[in-house]
Amino acid sequence: MKVEDFDIKESDSKEGYRPSGYSHEKSKGLTLLDLLYSTIIGVMGGVISSLIPFSLLIKVWYPLTGGTQLVSGHHVIWAVIVYGLTHKKPTIILTMITKGVLEFLFGDAWGLLIILVNIMEGFFLITGFMLMEKIGEGDTKLGWGIAGGLGNFFQAPFFWIINQRWYLHWVLWVLAFMFAFISGILITGLLGKITKDYLIKAGVPTTF
Repeated sequence: MKVEDFDIKESDSKEGYRPSGYSHEKSKGLTLLDLLYSTIIGVMGGVISSLIPFSLLIKVWYPLTGGTQLVSGHHVIWAVIVYGLTHKKPTIILTMITKGVLEFLFGDAWGLLIILVNIMEGFFLITGFMLMEKIGEGDTKLGWGIAGGLGNFFQAPFFWIINQRWYLHWVLWVLAFMFAFISGILITGLLGKITKDYLIKAGVPTTF
């Protein structure tokens, strides 16, 4: 089989992308592959987020309250990867719902509320991508970084308000929110984009 048999741009081949061999028609609706990606990656996210204590990496050198927000972006990266493979925003919500259900089944301390939090993160991630698309940064690292930052940011004030941490100094509040946004930029947005780029280069089929 020749490379010409695949519908692939010449510029893509120069960047090291491999043709996936997956033929499909463009569709506005969700395909079976979209649903499979959302389910599989959502399950991966739920298991990893529940079982791996990433916060320990931060507490070693930053024991103050709010420091764990520096690694909180890993909770939303799964939705970014799915979006990168599908370019369909509903897959973001589906992935986050699947992830939230897994976290609930693994006994998350927030119970069913964790599903709502995942949906909220997915909603703000979609909002971020929509804003970046409007200013022409929808496919750039800058755009993905800011979208990831917005997707991860709002869970920080949400949890802090619910926990009623009014007794903490306002500087810790500012740092926690700032750390959440930075983590969203670096882990959710940029690392998410790098991951999906490598998946596509490896030949993982896309649906857009």
